[in-house]
Amino acid sequence: MSLQTWLAFIFTILASVCFVAAIILLGWFLIWKAFLSKFRLVRELLGQEEPEDQQEQQLIGEQLPPQQQIPHRARKTRRD
Repeated sequence: MSLQTWLAFIFTILASVCFVAAIILLGWFLIWKAFLSKFRLVRELLGQEEPEDQQEQQLIGEQLPPQQQIPHRARKTRRD
């Protein structure tokens, strides 16, 4: 095979991989905008949103002076 054939082969492979990657990224973006961004779990997994406990602590910490901050609440354990 000649050099021109090898270059065409390599270019075809790279173009195909780029095309498939672009389709996957476009699909992910559309699914994110239409569906996945509405779920808190997915946003937390991707680091888009802080967990609920941290948000509550920040809101409480912002409202109260530093010496009056509320300590962590203990969670109840379930006994069956």
